[in-house]
Parts: sequence; C-alpha cells; structure tokens
Amino acid sequence: MIMNQNVLTQFELLLDAGQVEEAKAMLAQLANRELSAEERAESKVLLARLYIKLTNAINEAYLDTLKDGIEKLKALNAREKAFIEKVKLAKTRLELQK
Repeated sequence: MIMNQNVLTQFELLLDAGQVEEAKAMLAQLANRELSAEERAESKVLLARLYIKLTNAINEAYLDTLKDGIEKLKALNAREKAFIEKVKLAKTRLELQK
C-alpha cells in the first residue's frame, strides 16, 4: 500500500479524538497531491467508514433524544392521570355534599 495506511489511520484517530482542525489540515495536504488508484480506493474505504460512523452517531443521538422525549411524555401522562383523578374525587365530594 503506497498511500500511507498510517496516514489514513492517523486521520481517523484525529477525528475520533475530536481534533477536527488537525484532521482538516491533514486532509488538505492529501487533497493537494496526486493519488494512485490504490490510494483513491483506500480513500473511498475511509470515506465509507466515516459515513457509517457519522450515521451511527446521528442515529444514537436521535434515539437518546427520542428516549428522553418518551420518558417526559410518560411522566406528563402520569401527572395528567393524577390530576384527572383529583378532579373526579372533588366532583364526587361535591355531589355527596348536596
């Protein structure tokens, strides 16, 4: 493998570490030179892996938000039921006082 597999690995590690600016600089360096067919193929594999990682991260964040929303709705529903029961009890007491 002519393209430094370790360069791709370093790029991915920088992204994983949250060092986006450093990763962008490395990507700019790679983009400014001519790539061989093998290097282009490796780049496409990297792109696919990054796409999957990004998609998974987005899906995970969406699921976490959805779970939080469901929990809040359950809590709200429980409060609503308790309120309705209190209203029914108050109405029943008023009826009994008549």
